[in-house]
Amino acid sequence: DQKKKWIHRKIPKKEKIKRRNQRLSKLLQPKNALMILNELVKNPTFKVADYVSIEGTQYRAVCLVDGIEHQGYGKSKVGAKNAAAETALKYIMKHKKNLDGSEQMDTGELPWQQVASFALFKLFCSWGENELKPAKKLPDNAVTLNPLMVVNQMHPYAQYEELPQTGTSPNIVFNMRCIIDGQSFEGSGSTKKLAKKQAAFAVCNNLLGIQYPQ
Repeated sequence: DQKKKWIHRKIPKKEKIKRRNQRLSKLLQPKNALMILNELVKNPTFKVADYVSIEGTQYRAVCLVDGIEHQGYGKSKVGAKNAAAETALKYIMKHKKNLDGSEQMDTGELPWQQVASFALFKLFCSWGENELKPAKKLPDNAVTLNPLMVVNQMHPYAQYEELPQTGTSPNIVFNMRCIIDGQSFEGSGSTKKLAKKQAAFAVCNNLLGIQYPQ
């Protein structure tokens, strides 16, 4: 009886979700276009050559699938091959052809596991595209630029917050603070805009080492 109770023991919902996620994680691994194409097509052939463009020397790859050439360009040979493989994948999915080219596949016959793996790869790659990245070095003419612009370039995630005003009307003084990596830099002015600019000046002078003329 104890054995039967163990067999029919109800699995907690949390455990069911955990097991399902484990199964999915084994089935759905992010894979780039080149990896997916190698799974779907036996021995796809690639030809890679130098390609000179406006942006400089790049690489051009040609992938042959089902007798059709699919092109891709990239800054590296691997990048060009991946781009060509992605073009080939789009062709395969769009035309829904069997790998031997005989008949069109039904929607249910599409290799959805590979489609999902490639979609995950593209999703993860896109997550960092819109992130603000700090400039690698100060502009040569930093001393002549608006300090707010300089701070935005060098520390795009700098935060500004308004501090309590000082003085009495009509001589009110606005105060702002700029916070970067836990460090605070303050500025004051007759308007909020000027106070913010002065806080940016403090950042440029004390943190970035820009020497402004007296």
